[in-house]
Amino acid sequence: MARKNKKETLGNYVCKIGYINIYQKFILDKNKKATESSYRLVHAKHIISEKINTFPKAKALAKQMVIDNIKYEKHSKS
Repeated sequence: MARKNKKETLGNYVCKIGYINIYQKFILDKNKKATESSYRLVHAKHIISEKINTFPKAKALAKQMVIDNIKYEKHSKS
């Protein structure tokens, strides 16, 4: 079985706000037709937030995350 590429795992690239990328992921039916879509926020190939229904809501959430300086941390120092 082949490896999944970036488009299959994250979705289609929409835009970038600060350091956060917004991707749109389509949910396909058995005939390969898009039935619904959702947006996800990604930082450095890691999903921060997903299943956002509308683009304006995703854009507002990304702006708020940039203001609050929320990032994906690989290792938590505790």
